Formats: sequence, C-alpha cells, structure tokens
Amino acid sequence: MKTSEILRCISRVLFPFILLYGFYIIINGHLSPGGGFQGGAILATGILISYFIYPEKIRDLNLLVKLEKYVFILIIAISSIGLITRGEIFTSFLPLDTKANFKAIFLTILNLFIGIKVSIGLVLIFSTFIEEGK
Repeated sequence: MKTSEILRCISRVLFPFILLYGFYIIINGHLSPGGGFQGGAILATGILISYFIYPEKIRDLNLLVKLEKYVFILIIAISSIGLITRGEIFTSFLPLDTKANFKAIFLTILNLFIGIKVSIGLVLIFSTFIEEGK
C-alpha cells in the first residue's frame, strides 16, 4: 500500500497533538466530561494514524494482548481494594473524610489505566482487521 507524502507529513505534525489532547481528556476526566474511555479512544486514534502511515510500527499483536490483560488485572485490583477497606467493590478505598485532592489523584490514576486499556483494545481491534485483510 502506497501512502501519500502529504498524508505522512500531516500525520507527523498531528500525532503529538492528538496524544497530548488524549492525555488531557484522561487527566481532567474527574473535573469535566471525559475520562478514561474518551481519552483512550483519542489516544488510539493517534496511534492508528501512525499505524496507517507506518504499518511496520506495530508488529507483535500478542504482546499488546498480554499488555491489555495486565492492565485489566491492574484496574480490577485497584478497584477491588475498596472491598477490603470499605466493604464495597469498585469504590474508592480512601476513607470518606479524605481530602478531595487525594480522591482526585485516585480517580486520575484509575482514569489513566482505563485510558491505556481502551487505547490498546481499540488498536488491537483495528490492527487485527487490517492484518486479516492482508
């Protein structure tokens, strides 16, 4: 598949801005609409733009599958700590009287892991479709 030089140039320029915007959506997910899923979809878009221009960048899909599984286990583990500390699963493990800054850090970290998992998952879906079509 031959790609246009204009498309390569534009993707090189847009790639860092797309990633920056995706991380911005993830990090500010606890304050504004957005969060892990939306930011992860934007990150996947940036990675896929790079993949369509340079298909040799993503070679080992099995490594991405393993990484996605590890991130999923990490999300479940972090979310399950609340079961031990507060008796409820998928809640913050911090006490109710904790300052809002610490709760925001917890939500930001969880949003970051969710964003990474979503972006890896979407990249896997699209790259698998591309590999099957070859």
